[in-house]
Amino acid sequence: MVNNHDYPDLSYSCKLLSENTQLPVFYTKEGHTVETIWGSRDQHNPFFMEFEKLVRPFIEKEMEYPVILTANSWEDFIIVPVKRHGEWSGFVVIGPSVRQATTEEHILGLMNDNHLSYRDLPHWKAYWDSLPVVSHLRLHQIIALAHWMINQETLEITDVLQYSYQSVLPSMFKENIAIEVSTNRELSVSNHSFKIWDKLKELIRTGNTTELMKQWVAVPTESIGVLSKRSQLRNAKNLAICCITLATGAAIEGGLYEDLAFTLSDLHIQQIEDLNEVKAVEAAMASVVWDFTERVKQSRNEKMSKPVRDCCEYIYSHLYQEITIDKLTELTGLNDSYLMNLFKKQTGMTLMNYVQKQRVEEAMELLRMTNDTVSSIGLRLNFSDQSHFIKVFKKFTGITPKKYRSTLTTEG
Repeated sequence: MVNNHDYPDLSYSCKLLSENTQLPVFYTKEGHTVETIWGSRDQHNPFFMEFEKLVRPFIEKEMEYPVILTANSWEDFIIVPVKRHGEWSGFVVIGPSVRQATTEEHILGLMNDNHLSYRDLPHWKAYWDSLPVVSHLRLHQIIALAHWMINQETLEITDVLQYSYQSVLPSMFKENIAIEVSTNRELSVSNHSFKIWDKLKELIRTGNTTELMKQWVAVPTESIGVLSKRSQLRNAKNLAICCITLATGAAIEGGLYEDLAFTLSDLHIQQIEDLNEVKAVEAAMASVVWDFTERVKQSRNEKMSKPVRDCCEYIYSHLYQEITIDKLTELTGLNDSYLMNLFKKQTGMTLMNYVQKQRVEEAMELLRMTNDTVSSIGLRLNFSDQSHFIKVFKKFTGITPKKYRSTLTTEG
């Protein structure tokens, strides 16, 4: 770290920071009064109501280095202590910003987490939509620049990460973990669950559904470990999330498409979070493991070379976009004639027929699960027009999309 005690004018530095980052910049000396503001367009946002609560912990800890703080409502702030001749003389706060544009689902989740009334949804949505989007990397670049401009000290990004994480963790966090580790060693308490997981991962990776269920029934859940001391439901959910993470990795190793595996992982975790009974969580966890293993088994039954498998995975992930032979040849590094012959030999159909079949299967799911019109489903799946969609759909199913949906209604 390089020091230079010829400090620049604080007001000018903050003005430049605001102009170059397009973010509001605040200065406070006591932590509860905003003394100067640069670039703030709206002084009636929730940030001002929480200013003392936000900055106070950093004053009490006498922080020496800048940190990135994420508030409970997900706004990011850069907090830079102002040092003059070795003494603290206030804080510069840069922000708020968010790391990605917020969706309505995201906003509803934030309101639920913060116990906010849904009557205020338009107000909060307008507020979050007004926040500038700044990536995590860009925040670290800004913090290094701000620390240099304000305090004439260089700072590495790794230092910022370390200070930021230390600033938000309870002071006893590391000590409590160290004590628990020592206690377990003294009492010879060992967690052998890694052996169980290794065996289960191998069964998922190889798609061995029969043996998996035998092993699953034999797993002693009490030996897996405690992942929450305060709640049995939370403990079960944490265990399920760990299980899904391991199953996802094992399934990908076994040949399941990465995009599909991670999508399944997200959906399964979301569903488990909505459950309110331990037994339901345990049942869902077993269902997830079975689902991944069965999908790997089906995938392994399809004997394909890597180029063909790469094509199938790309098609799966881009059904709603245009898929061209040029893109697939670029992906595999093979010329178009060789790739098309190889694909037909291993799948039994031409590339374009395979794409059409996958789109028809996706259309069947949409017809079953949504109320979208036939024409809108065809357009979403990149069919040129409704008549083309109907023609291709009938080629693979023997009936029109409308007829297919009506049979679902009748069966239901």
